Amino acid sequence: MMKKVIGIVIVVIVALFLIGSRFSFKIGNTTFGKANDEISIKDNKELSNSNFQKEYLNKEGLVIVNLWATWCKPCLEEMPILQKIATENKDVKLVFLSIDKDSTDLQSYLSKHKLNDVTFENRNYRKAIRNFLDGKDKNNLLYTDIVPKTYIIKNGKVVYKEDGGINYQEFSKKLNLIK
Repeated sequence: MMKKVIGIVIVVIVALFLIGSRFSFKIGNTTFGKANDEISIKDNKELSNSNFQKEYLNKEGLVIVNLWATWCKPCLEEMPILQKIATENKDVKLVFLSIDKDSTDLQSYLSKHKLNDVTFENRNYRKAIRNFLDGKDKNNLLYTDIVPKTYIIKNGKVVYKEDGGINYQEFSKKLNLIK
């Protein structure tokens, strides 16, 4: 009888673990299980209809894309550096794309800070944009949430990628060489 009870308890624990790894639930400020992406409604694999494609890839010139998150301290520390670089280079567009999954946290941060963040207007294309930026197949489903990442796009093609935080002088030099 005791072995049967222990067996049932183990089965229940395993079942809860498997369910928790695919789904999540929130109690207060704590999320249990896999975090849901509250920002993306559905994932379009084609960029052609996205605002990102229309505004940043279909035009000539340089675009800096910074992949960031509200919970990423190095991301937040480098934002003023990127904005300074963009201010000094009027011919370069700077755009931020968040990997946040919590829409409330992201909206709160964006309401307090003036950023050209395109996350919400491209909410259904975030994976497609990330695949494009990293040169991956449009059907790729594997992503690492390592940020910050900064990309330079020239005439619709990624020509440079910097993993991790940027250095003002080094990034400025790189940008000027690409121009």
